[in-house]
Amino acid sequence: MNQKYFLLLFLILNMGFLFSQDNSIFYTHTEIRDTNENKLYFDIKTTSFLKNNEYFDTIVKEWELETLKGWTGIGFMLQPKLVYQPSNTTRVEAGYFLEKFSGRNDFYKPVPLFRIQQKLTSSLELVFGQLYGGLEHKLGEPVYRFDRYYSDNVEYGIQFLFKNKYFTNDLWINWEKFIFYNDSFKEEFVLGNVSEIKYELNKKMKFSIPFHYTWTHAGGQIDKHDENRGSLMSLNNIMTGLKLKYRSQNRILRSIDFSYSYYHYSAGANPPKGQKFHQLFDKGYGHYLKANMDFGSIKLMLGYWKAHNFIARRGEYIFQSIYEYLPDDYISDKTLYTLKFIYDKKIKDNITFSIRSDIYYRPDKNNTIYSYAFYFVYNDVFLLKKVKPLY
Repeated sequence: MNQKYFLLLFLILNMGFLFSQDNSIFYTHTEIRDTNENKLYFDIKTTSFLKNNEYFDTIVKEWELETLKGWTGIGFMLQPKLVYQPSNTTRVEAGYFLEKFSGRNDFYKPVPLFRIQQKLTSSLELVFGQLYGGLEHKLGEPVYRFDRYYSDNVEYGIQFLFKNKYFTNDLWINWEKFIFYNDSFKEEFVLGNVSEIKYELNKKMKFSIPFHYTWTHAGGQIDKHDENRGSLMSLNNIMTGLKLKYRSQNRILRSIDFSYSYYHYSAGANPPKGQKFHQLFDKGYGHYLKANMDFGSIKLMLGYWKAHNFIARRGEYIFQSIYEYLPDDYISDKTLYTLKFIYDKKIKDNITFSIRSDIYYRPDKNNTIYSYAFYFVYNDVFLLKKVKPLY
């Protein structure tokens, strides 16, 4: 039997499928609680990391070999904040984001932090300012690259978060680049929505249906006109599918997940070739089967990806039909087999050490690329004082 079909059959028959890698150790969302009213806190969130991407994805262009380049980063991220809850439904945060790569003297993209979080109902929250963004949107790897956790960690805009027993929804707009009149660049933002319908069949089985949508836009009406700088860009990425989860009574194997995801890409507006935001394709799609076995601290994931003319500007380039450093080169049809390993060691509730490895295999090139990473995540909060309001 052909190697790729044998591997695909093995994935389907022997493993479960999962939509996205478990990144919960990086989540920072904090619920508003009545008991915290009129209290001032010092909140600190840190991640120390070592991430090494050994990427050598090859194509042939005019008889010359080109490669998808790797990346190595060692450093830490630090978010100290003052947090005050003036009412039982309102939370205010102010602080600073600092990121330091070993071997560089300066901080990478330092930015002030400010967030207002308002509880509108028992299930709905409104967030202004710094979003609970990035990995917390729970977008799949084809449309959200994990390494943006290092390169673009802070998102600013507005966000609505909804959660109950049967339905969750994250609606947000991340305003990445603001323009004033006659600026020499375009405004850029991402509008996104991540929904999931959940239903429990019994104590062991449950299924869910996701719907993910992102709209990536570059435009504006008051920027300085320049024909060579690029016209309006408007890109759509949609994902939907089905997941079935089985909870095991086994002490070793805790759960198995089965899922299928369909990704769709379309360009609502695509600048002409040669302009900054031009995309090589107007439409494309991808199919993703993923397998997950949860052993508690250890998680194993296997996946099969098949795509045609697929583009997602903030996604992992390994899954796309275009290349990160070669914008004019492409491979229309791409097939990948993925293998992921996670070991999360909880030292305390707020301290986690993690080891991770990702392997990607392209059968058409008989080429394997991989990455490995180490993380130390420490999040804590300290009560400074109970504040007596003046009004």
